[in-house]
Amino acid sequence: MEKYSFTYTERRTFGKFDANNIIGYLEEERVPDFLPEGADQPTLGYKYTGTEKDGGTVMPCTDPTSYPEVTNAIIRSKYSESDEMAIHRHHGNNPEEYDEEWQEYNDFCESAKALAKNWLGIE
Repeated sequence: MEKYSFTYTERRTFGKFDANNIIGYLEEERVPDFLPEGADQPTLGYKYTGTEKDGGTVMPCTDPTSYPEVTNAIIRSKYSESDEMAIHRHHGNNPEEYDEEWQEYNDFCESAKALAKNWLGIE
């Protein structure tokens, strides 16, 4: 799947895309000397990379007010249910061999939870 990046002068979060999806702005990268088109002075920019040309990522989510659903949508942006089950099986059957994969998965899930809380204004 092709990915696109776009830089904004303000931070982006997420919004409703259609009845069954949200669009979220993931993989945020700060661009210290971003020069917007037509501007004379550089400013702080926020670059997002996603599946849409505006840097967003469309994710399945029917209730954009639900912390569990938004968190799951973010997790699904990287891991399908099948991928997630495989990671659990790998770790369950051979935790030492799959420790790095397990840690990467858990770190991403924790980041997804923090991002969902941020987007929803929780805590």
